[in-house]
Amino acid sequence: WVSLGPAHKLSNNCKKLTMHSIEASFAVAPYLGGKLSRRGNGKAQVKPTNRVCRKLKPRTSIPTTVAATHWWGGKKEQPANGAATNGAVSYTQDDLGSSEDAPSEDVTVSVDYLRDITYKAIKTYGYTDEEAKSMNDVMMYAQLRGNNQGIIKVTTGGIARLEGCGRIEVEHETKLSALINGNKDAGMLALCEATKMATQKAREHGFGIVGTNNTPTSTGALGYYAKLVADQGLIALVLAQSPEFVAPHGAKQPIFGTNPIGVGIPTNGEPIILDMATSAYSYFGLLEAKTAGKPLPPNVAIDDKGEVTTDAEAALKGAIQVFDRSYKGSNLALIVELLAGSLVGAAVEDKLATKSWGNLIAVIDPELLGSPEEFRERVDIVIDRVKAAEKVPGVNEILMPGERGDRMAIAREAANKIPVEPNLLAGLEELAAKYEASSGGPSSSSSFKMATQLVHPDKYVTDPYDATNVPLYQTATFGQPSATTFGEYDYTRSGNPTRTALEKQMAALEGAAGAFAFASGMTALSVVCGLVKAGERIVAGTDIYGGTSRLLADVLPGRGISVTNADTADLAAMEQAITPDTALVILESPTNPRMQVIDIEAISKLAHAQGALVVVDNSIMAPTFQRVLDLGADISMTSATKFICGHSDVTGGILSCKTEELAKRVYFLQNAEGASLGPWDCWLSIRGLKTMSLRMEKQAENCMKIAQYLDAHPLVKKVNYPGLPSDPGYALHKKQATSPGSLLSFTTGDVDISKKIVEDTKLFKITVSFGNVASLISLPCFMSHASIPAEVRAARGLPDDLVRISAGIEDVDDLIADLDEAITAAAKAVGKDPARNGAVHTEASLIARIKYLEDQLKN
Repeated sequence: WVSLGPAHKLSNNCKKLTMHSIEASFAVAPYLGGKLSRRGNGKAQVKPTNRVCRKLKPRTSIPTTVAATHWWGGKKEQPANGAATNGAVSYTQDDLGSSEDAPSEDVTVSVDYLRDITYKAIKTYGYTDEEAKSMNDVMMYAQLRGNNQGIIKVTTGGIARLEGCGRIEVEHETKLSALINGNKDAGMLALCEATKMATQKAREHGFGIVGTNNTPTSTGALGYYAKLVADQGLIALVLAQSPEFVAPHGAKQPIFGTNPIGVGIPTNGEPIILDMATSAYSYFGLLEAKTAGKPLPPNVAIDDKGEVTTDAEAALKGAIQVFDRSYKGSNLALIVELLAGSLVGAAVEDKLATKSWGNLIAVIDPELLGSPEEFRERVDIVIDRVKAAEKVPGVNEILMPGERGDRMAIAREAANKIPVEPNLLAGLEELAAKYEASSGGPSSSSSFKMATQLVHPDKYVTDPYDATNVPLYQTATFGQPSATTFGEYDYTRSGNPTRTALEKQMAALEGAAGAFAFASGMTALSVVCGLVKAGERIVAGTDIYGGTSRLLADVLPGRGISVTNADTADLAAMEQAITPDTALVILESPTNPRMQVIDIEAISKLAHAQGALVVVDNSIMAPTFQRVLDLGADISMTSATKFICGHSDVTGGILSCKTEELAKRVYFLQNAEGASLGPWDCWLSIRGLKTMSLRMEKQAENCMKIAQYLDAHPLVKKVNYPGLPSDPGYALHKKQATSPGSLLSFTTGDVDISKKIVEDTKLFKITVSFGNVASLISLPCFMSHASIPAEVRAARGLPDDLVRISAGIEDVDDLIADLDEAITAAAKAVGKDPARNGAVHTEASLIARIKYLEDQLKN
């Protein structure tokens, strides 16, 4: 017996199921959203534990592949065609019996709730936070559009990782192409990586094509990937191969998969997204019909004799037909099979058993053939003609590919409501509860957006009073349970609950395996350098923080460590600099103080190819705007002095490590060298994190306006700020980060003018550092970077007249007025016309210039 519990009348809501073993009940239990217990008579009972109220029709049918069923509003609707069969699921459980009972009605939940529990359910399969987020995005894209490529895959185990799967890796790469070996990892993750690579190649060279092979699970809706590309103004063609379920036209043996095709075409509005299968029906649809005892639609399948059938069981022994039941559809399926299978090195026979399915994505920049703007205009003309075409009777509107789904998704997200089949929802809730239990808390902040994560972190420290703020454990020692045993904490150098709270929250924000708080940013960086042995090499940039330069130039060589400085903005130079003896590559992006944008992902690949670690000083962006571990770095270093604290009352640094092994090495050094951050500074940093998003967004908004003002000023030679479209790093930074940040630098061509500007501002405090709520200004060559010899600065292109500004949270109009007054005064003081950037040939200006020089001599 499977009971829906005491809340329902047994006479209406219980039914006998044909099962060969009691274990079958346990397999079904998660989909009912309940816990299964045995009655005294040895029979199984499911007790509901769901938090969401749902309406169930009497005598609810429970299919073997429950999550394969897709219903809308209680009315059965055939699933959309697609590669729903790519899931690596083995349906070996005996059929639970067929029924002609009506399906249960959908329940409506919030989109946010569904997204959250789906994320947690994905995590139960062992995926990292970032992997789970990517897969959640793919499946929610489909779910919002009513596509059966959605969350159905989670509860069926269709995304389960195979035992022994390896890391996704690039096997072959050229300027325009790449081949990715999925190593039996998730198909969605492999295609996400392929999409990213193909898009980047198209951006750089106009065209990119990337194939994947050796993946055993579904890639999800191809429209998701096509839209990612088309949203960037590029054209996408995506093909996916799947196992043998579809017969070629004229044959009765299945050879093809459902073999979907995705196309994305940019327009001046929303892109056109085509996402269609080459089969007439989905494999999940056959399973659903068989379980429910329902007939198939006519002409979608054949039996093992090649006769058209509406019997699902007979179709499972036969094959699905191509979508148009003609040689044209068959030819299209063959093209997908050859390009997404044979070309990329995926299985060409017995695909279901080998679990090596392929994908291919090609990305084209319309600029290859002319003006992208003109191309989009021509596309719009064609679309308008199609939509305005004279309609046949009964047709009110001609919809473009993907338009119906997009409208549905927009409406559901706007209302924050989405219908879900109750058994499917129950399965997700069961998995989410399993994840919450294993993670030690009722919820995880990692599925929330950044601003929410900052205010509502997971609870990592037990507090019997459940205080609103993390308690401050201002102590050096902790009492132990006995003379021979240790508790969780013994000595604050080794660990402190307040520091644990900070480190755990930073690890979650960075997507790291572990994070560690140190007494300063330089202490943290010094610990990273402690991972390098004598005789090994460190490669760093030429435009780096002055303290980092001093450590590399004056300290590490004494330890037998070689240091090479190279232009990190030049990939060719970095490839030459990163030699086999390189153990560590140190990056900044944007760099300090010239704000150069560095391709973190590309350099990380170069470093990893030589076996080197990559650390990125992410202090200018912080995880609020840029997560460098997601870009390929091994360690993220963030100065707590800057944006984490935000008030210049803490000195600290955080190291966030991508892997457990690396985290263990860093913790050993933290404990052994005693360089950890004290409890009070940790507590202040935790408090600062709560407002970090709010502060940084306001600071970035102010900085953008200041940059635009300076960029238009005739006395300013050059503005370095990745938020300006004219900046060389604009496109790359937009790809890597979510904001240009609040730090900029500019040159005037005259050290005296720059010095006068810095000294004459009233609202900008002259100081080193950045990230304060108050605006700061400095001449880096005379302050933060003064430790770098003048000749070295000159060789690295760091001019003495460079002014650095850290924008605060003040009213931006006041800041610009203050700057304008200082620039005008500085120009006049040295005899230049602030309106023309030229010498003022008047007696008054010469007298003013002489007076300025005399004042300089006196000082």
